[in-house]
Amino acid sequence: MQIFNEIVRQSEPCCVALGFFDGTHKGHQRLLLSMNDYASENDLTPCVFTFLQSPCAALGKRESRALQSFGHRLNGIAAYSGAKRCFAVDFAKYRDVGAADFVENIIIEQLNAKAVFCGFNFSFGKNAEGDSSLLREICARHNVEVFVTEPVCVDGETVSSTRIRRLIADGKVFDANSLLALPFEIEGEIVHGRENGRTVGIPTINQQIPEGFVVPRFGVYASFAIVDHKRYDAVTNIGVRPTVAGEGVNCETFILDKITAPLYGKIVSTQLLWFERDERKFSSLNELSKQIRRDIAHIKKLKIYDIYKSREIR
Repeated sequence: MQIFNEIVRQSEPCCVALGFFDGTHKGHQRLLLSMNDYASENDLTPCVFTFLQSPCAALGKRESRALQSFGHRLNGIAAYSGAKRCFAVDFAKYRDVGAADFVENIIIEQLNAKAVFCGFNFSFGKNAEGDSSLLREICARHNVEVFVTEPVCVDGETVSSTRIRRLIADGKVFDANSLLALPFEIEGEIVHGRENGRTVGIPTINQQIPEGFVVPRFGVYASFAIVDHKRYDAVTNIGVRPTVAGEGVNCETFILDKITAPLYGKIVSTQLLWFERDERKFSSLNELSKQIRRDIAHIKKLKIYDIYKSREIR
């Protein structure tokens, strides 16, 4: 998939999926797969139009905290859309473009769209003045088809990025992950910590939660640590590490398999799988170590790692 950070005029007729696609959840998947199928059936080039930054974040809305890094978002888009081209542009350059101008001058004229796909709650144009009904109206004047993906419901509630953010903030990552293409993950460079865990046989790797990301409920999680494309069973603490008087919100992970190679400076993805318990302060590092080992035993008894490994992850 080619990535463009500017609009480039297209000569080939295409169909375009519109959206931010944070999380590539089940609703996004249905939209992108529909666009891919239509493109194949009608000999059109599948394309995606999105923004580099969340429009909600740019407008200062709290519900904008990210579920994915930009790279992971692109991976999800590519996997489900089959898109040949993705136009991921700077929201600031387009935030004042009117709804009609956006559709007529960018999507239809510049991208040469013959069909457009969006979600039921899609909004666009200056001050989010356009919705799917207006999109249909504008496109109809140019003989461009519009396909609006209806809500996908799981357990009686619409699947949305907002719902998933709420679940993660509440520690319900197992439920959140059932709505996502991949488990919620925190990706970042391994940084030096205090190395207290080494003294009690539980060496950990430390990561900072990326700025602007949703912050999971503080506590202990079953997790996977992906290092150099290999996946390891792990246990992760999200929080402020009260037992050792930590500072700031930290993602601290104990990998169950022994890794001898140095990890400092490596980029690691930590996937949160299951909320085991709240973070709490212990009287000593030894007491903390004992509790972590009890946590691991309980997680293994629940077969959390096995449940995830048995799932088909696209």
